[in-house]
Parts: sequence; structure tokens; C-alpha cells
Amino acid sequence: MSVDSPKHEMLANRLAEILLKLNLDERPSRQELAAEFKVTERTIYRDLNRLGSIVEQLPDGRYQLVSQYRGKLKPKDLQSFAQLAGVEQLFPEASPQFLVALLDTLCQGSLLVHGHQYERFKPHDKSFDQLNEAVAGQRVCRLTYSDKPRELHPYRLINKNGIWYLAATEQGQLKAFAFSRISQLKVTEQSFTPDATIQANIENEDDIWFSREKTEVLLSIAPEIAYYFRRRKLLPKQELVRELESGGLIVSSQISHVDQILPLAQFWLPRIRVVEPAWLRERLETVLRDYLEQK
Repeated sequence: MSVDSPKHEMLANRLAEILLKLNLDERPSRQELAAEFKVTERTIYRDLNRLGSIVEQLPDGRYQLVSQYRGKLKPKDLQSFAQLAGVEQLFPEASPQFLVALLDTLCQGSLLVHGHQYERFKPHDKSFDQLNEAVAGQRVCRLTYSDKPRELHPYRLINKNGIWYLAATEQGQLKAFAFSRISQLKVTEQSFTPDATIQANIENEDDIWFSREKTEVLLSIAPEIAYYFRRRKLLPKQELVRELESGGLIVSSQISHVDQILPLAQFWLPRIRVVEPAWLRERLETVLRDYLEQK
């Protein structure tokens, strides 16, 4: 099953809802869950197995979250964990022990997942673990990035559309660093005090562009692709402005950088059109003209 398929999305949502029930100290049975989600009892059995040792079965056949996690997770944490637990390719290993460690990490708030496509990596698992520990322990990191030595204060590991990034400050400025381009990592013994404003910025941002200056973009979506934009927010801070009689949509997006929206607009051409701002529409038209001239 493709990890960005509707089936995977349904699985992640179902796991999140099951976890939410357990987190609220509910004790459902497999039969009750199967009836609620309109799936077979065998499917629920597989779902519960995916959650590994964080879930325990009671003598009467009902299930509960093990005590150390019960009531400690926020809905966003549950959604992230469900997405991760549903995709073996996301992390170096997906054993029950690893998922327990992952849940501990989510309780500490060091991971975020945005999007529904995932990156598998094997060579740098140790570095990922070290960064994860540095985030949790608030330790200063020294590393090489883009052939340049850097000293960073790590805040969060973020998966955006399948690519892992480290959200960290460099000389007080919040930036995103692609995990695959990090080398020569050294986690120091030096600690730092996280800035609450920066933490809130990371938490509230649904992309890896952390600029506080946002540009509102209005886009016209053709009826043929409107379904995809109704089903899921494909654009940063996407909001529905209005539905058109044709079946199309006008949607808005808040961006910090043109690269947040131009690649997606190019992908959907000619069924998507930038309405405002004019300079962005002209930029997209220039890209399209250059492409046609090359052909």
C-alpha cells in the first residue's frame, strides 16, 4: 500500500481515534471498535497490534492504554503517533520497543509530522537518534551543513511531506535544516534554554518556512481537482474562501516563500490559477513560458 494513499490516511485517522479513546481512559472492545469504524474485527486486531506494548488487553477482553501514557497526550501528538505507527518505512525500525520509545519522544514534544508522504533512511540512524536526544535534552549541537560548520540550538525534528528537517536556531534565528544534509554531528554537554516564542512558532507553523512575515495568496481551483483540496489542506494555512457554481473553488493560503506554493501550482497546471497577488501570478506565468520555450 502506498504510504500517501487514501487507505493509509484512513488507517492513520483510525489509529489516532483509537488512541484518543484510550487516552481518555475508555476501555473499548474489539467488537465495539469494529462496529464504530465499520471495519472487520480482524482489522481492529491488526490496528491494536500496530500499537504494540503501549496498549494492554484486560481480562474481560477490553483494551486500555498502559498507565504511563494515559491522559498525557494531546490530540496532535496522537495524530502524529498514529501516522508513524501506520508506516513501517518512516523510521529505521518499527519494532514495539521502538514505538514505545517514539511515544516517549512525542510526550516530550520533540517530533512533528506534516503531510502524508514519508522518507526512509538507513545510513544515518545514529545521527537521528542523537538529534532526537539533543532536542529532548536541550543540548547545543555542532555540525556541518552545506559544507559550513554550524552551532545550533535544536528545537524539533519535523517530517514534512516525507523529508526530515531539524528546526533549530542559529545565532538566534529559527531555520530548518534538511536531515539528509547534516554531517559531522556532535552533541555537546552545553545546554540552552528554549525560547517559548520560538517553540510556539514551530508548533503553529504547518511548514518548514518559519518567517513571521506572511503573504496571502488566492487561488482558483478547477472543478476537476477541487476534490483533492476539499479532502485535505494541500497548501500552507489553506482556507476555503468560496465554492463556485462550476464546482471549482477559491482558496487562500499564507506563505513565507514562493517555493511553498510554486511547485504545487506548477504540478496542477492548467487546473490551478493564481488570482492574487499579481506578482506571484506573473512569476508563475514566467516559469511556464520558460518551460514552453525550452520545448
